[in-house]
Amino acid sequence: MEHSTTSHDPAPSPSSLTIRDIQALHGLISKALTGNDPVRVAFKNDVAVDLSFVQLIESARLTAKRNGKTFTLLRPVGDNVRGVLERGGFLTAANRDAARFWLHEEVNP
Repeated sequence: MEHSTTSHDPAPSPSSLTIRDIQALHGLISKALTGNDPVRVAFKNDVAVDLSFVQLIESARLTAKRNGKTFTLLRPVGDNVRGVLERGGFLTAANRDAARFWLHEEVNP
């Protein structure tokens, strides 16, 4: 996963974003959210991903929103993440904010 802020270069993108990686990812995201800069997240479309990663990113998105911080994905998610989102029920009742965040799409009322 890469994270980019206005004052930091992106971190190297791992080949796996799963429960095995979640502690390190949590630390990286938590540190980024404590700063004042916007947090922009990017990861490879073909990365192995599981529900723990989606939950971490969704939690970070909601925490950032609650605290008035900017937390975005640099590009829409690929098929691997989209599949996890669908299986986890994150897209079945997608609100406009979630669709914009994960898919970079608008949802019509």
